[in-house]
Amino acid sequence: MSPFVNKTINTKLATSSVVGLLLFLTPVANANFRPGDRKPASDYTRSGGSRGCPNSDNQIPLTLLAPKTYIGYTASTRPTFAGYVSSSQEIEFQIFEFVSNNTVTAFSNSIKQKTSPGIFQISLPENYPKLAVGKKYFWQVAISCPGDDLVERAEFMVVEIPSTIENKLLTTDNDLQKSNTYATANLWYEALAEALKSASPGKLGQVGSNLVQQFAKFESARAKENEQLVEKRIGNLQRIANEEK
Repeated sequence: MSPFVNKTINTKLATSSVVGLLLFLTPVANANFRPGDRKPASDYTRSGGSRGCPNSDNQIPLTLLAPKTYIGYTASTRPTFAGYVSSSQEIEFQIFEFVSNNTVTAFSNSIKQKTSPGIFQISLPENYPKLAVGKKYFWQVAISCPGDDLVERAEFMVVEIPSTIENKLLTTDNDLQKSNTYATANLWYEALAEALKSASPGKLGQVGSNLVQQFAKFESARAKENEQLVEKRIGNLQRIANEEK
């Protein structure tokens, strides 16, 4: 075989390998979150906007990185929660359980945590009671402000993980591949938590940024009086996704 032919074959093999690698990596870098079942959140979490603590007009307020106008899903009885603050704060976290469609009760004691500017995460301690599959909850983050506390909430439900997804997760140890698998299964909380494992502290990372931009597209107001608040939240989520990669 001539050197020219050999070189051509090697070049094609190298090109094929690169293309194959890119095709393998692309779905991971663009975690695919498209919630198929968007059940509207209750008035406990859907209405209301960020208010209370004084900040500049250009400063992003406390923002929970989870669906707010519709119900998010998790398959974990101890999920990880994430949010954003523009300055150092002491936050108070608490979970509430829906005992009926219109009645909630505190699920456990609140947790206080100091946060730095950027993305923060909240992991439930070992002594925190486990959540129950099939139950609906909302998580709340409060910041004490002069005159009026700032409170943000997001509603979620604990579900059984599909066996097909569980089996797929067993085939990889890669956090970003796991994030993509959870995202396609509409398990928001696991998808973001896995993505953040590969990000720098206080940042989203590329996959986390993509996820936030994707879920923000599905936030929508049911009541006309809330349209402006939801539009502002979507704008804040997009800014966080772009500025906190």
